[in-house]
Amino acid sequence: MKKSISLLIAVVITCCTLQAQNILLQHSNKAIDFTKADAGVVTESVEMLTSQCAGKITAIVDASGKQTKANTLTAFDELLYELNDLSSKLGLIANTFTEDKTRDAAFAASDKLSLYLSNIYLNEGLYKAIKKFATAKAALLNASEKKFLSDALITFEKNGMKLDKAGRDKLEAVNTKLIALGNQFDRNIAESKDSLSFTAADLEGVPATATAAWERPGGQYVVRVNGPNNTNILENAVNANTRKAMFLAYNNRAYPKNIDVLDSLLFYRNELAKQLGFSSYAAYSVVDKMAGNPATVWAFEKGLEKQLAPLVKEEIKTMTALKQQLYPGNTEPLFAWDYSYCQKKLLSSKYQLNTDEVKEYFEMNNTLKGMMAVYQKILNIDIKETTNVPVWFNKVKTYEVWKDGVKTGEFYLDLYPRPNKYTHFACFPISQYRKQNKSEVLPTAALVCNFPEGDNGQPALLKHSDVITMFHEFGHLVHWLVCHPAISSQNAFGTKGDFIEAPSQFLENWCWEYDALKLFAKNYKTGKVLPLSLFKKMKQAQLVNAGGATMRQVQLGVTDFTYEDKYEETKAKGIEEMSKQIYPLVQLPFPEGSHFICNFTHLNGYAANYYGYQWSKVYAQDMFSVFKKKGVMDKATGVRYRKIILENGSTKPEIQIVEEFLGRKSNNKAYLESIGVKK
Repeated sequence: MKKSISLLIAVVITCCTLQAQNILLQHSNKAIDFTKADAGVVTESVEMLTSQCAGKITAIVDASGKQTKANTLTAFDELLYELNDLSSKLGLIANTFTEDKTRDAAFAASDKLSLYLSNIYLNEGLYKAIKKFATAKAALLNASEKKFLSDALITFEKNGMKLDKAGRDKLEAVNTKLIALGNQFDRNIAESKDSLSFTAADLEGVPATATAAWERPGGQYVVRVNGPNNTNILENAVNANTRKAMFLAYNNRAYPKNIDVLDSLLFYRNELAKQLGFSSYAAYSVVDKMAGNPATVWAFEKGLEKQLAPLVKEEIKTMTALKQQLYPGNTEPLFAWDYSYCQKKLLSSKYQLNTDEVKEYFEMNNTLKGMMAVYQKILNIDIKETTNVPVWFNKVKTYEVWKDGVKTGEFYLDLYPRPNKYTHFACFPISQYRKQNKSEVLPTAALVCNFPEGDNGQPALLKHSDVITMFHEFGHLVHWLVCHPAISSQNAFGTKGDFIEAPSQFLENWCWEYDALKLFAKNYKTGKVLPLSLFKKMKQAQLVNAGGATMRQVQLGVTDFTYEDKYEETKAKGIEEMSKQIYPLVQLPFPEGSHFICNFTHLNGYAANYYGYQWSKVYAQDMFSVFKKKGVMDKATGVRYRKIILENGSTKPEIQIVEEFLGRKSNNKAYLESIGVKK
């Protein structure tokens, strides 16, 4: 007995010593030195952690004869904490690091760790231990502890514990393929490096501030295919062929590579769902979400289609007429690459709204400070920029968040495009919150974005839609940082997939409130505050083409859900043909030669959950209606929102915290008004 105890102590000491030597496995409030996170550190971290976690699993299973909260519930939470915490760090490295070898190692390590985490839910001994504890100790558990265990058991059963050993082994093989394919899908998008060459005539209408950065010897202009450049050309280029060329190039990123990857992803997802007894991957995916089943999702999407179709019809009619005015004698329909250009002209002619003038009031640095000021005011938090913090790229900025005089977390801002970087906008968690005894590790996260960057002495100026995106992503960030749950796994991002967007969508609304904008929207040349007259023009134009914009979201949601709920039909027709058949929802001709599904990142990370953006927005707009009554800058309402919605994370059912904040049952009235639908 003494010998075995001594050996166990030696093993624990060795594991802890090894862990302390790897910066990705350290848990403290000291910033990670990302400059030292090379390929060796990345690979070693997974090997060390999986070895350590194997012992933790054994300990939980062995404690079945004498279970306590500490050796079962807390130990299981700690196991998940370790694995998810490292997974977050690897995800950041894979999506942001410039050095190929380290990024390659992070992708490989993410594959390995994801499979290990997936296989935990195929461990029969662990499942039985958790189930036994949840049943035997129910009377001793509080509501959040019961929810944690209930959610865990659902995950076990959803992921294969109802299968026999042979079935679980087969499922593991499928999971292995899915994890590798998902990472490859994302990687192909991030590593796309296409560019286009234009002449000065091709770029007529595009601001000189943009074309100056593209100019090359011999009168050529080389334009990298990325988000900001795509927007600049689609909104401004007079030449329709220039817009078409950029539209097709942008929507062909990762084509044809991701056609085969997506085809395989859908096949193996369907295999996984069928092995687990679900009718489709969509049914598997939504069983633990607010919607609960595919029929509810389809009813939601079809209802929106019906309500939006008349709006979209009138919008397209208006835009087509405008195109014909802009291009006399042109009888072609409105194409996808015409949409942004014509919309900008419509705003200018009908509403006298010059969107380029609006951009002058949203210089990047000032907008960042202003956005933070708004968040600080309504949520009663403090945000402080920090210096001398090691970062993974020299333009990354670092900050701390404080609440009630106490530091609550840290964050990084990685704002601009660069080669091999994640190409969209997202909040990447880095470190989870954890409190053990008196030791507390604060949460950390990063906003990884692709906003337009200033060049040649010109500042970075944001479109109003960019400002909305910034407020949205910062909403995710604050949600992550202010939530300090007793059970680490019940963090902010543990909320159901069709609710997770609500707290960030909710905060987009302040971009349309003058009381908020006047605090920071100042002309970068003169320093003058955004005139109320200009703001009123923006408000008058707020719902211009709102039907089409929302229908585009419906079309994306229907594409995603069709792939996952109607696999056999998709397989028979082909994934490209299926996307073409769904595209007419937006009432535009399908842009032949484009393959947007190859760079639709959500088809990986949000599989069968894209509908959640509009589903979440129903709750977001309903919650904002409280502020409309109390005052959009009302601190008391903001603090109440922070405490009930943000700080609770996933400790309580989502509908419970929403209706606690509302003080009534939730409804969709505010949502429908926000998208221009009159009920």
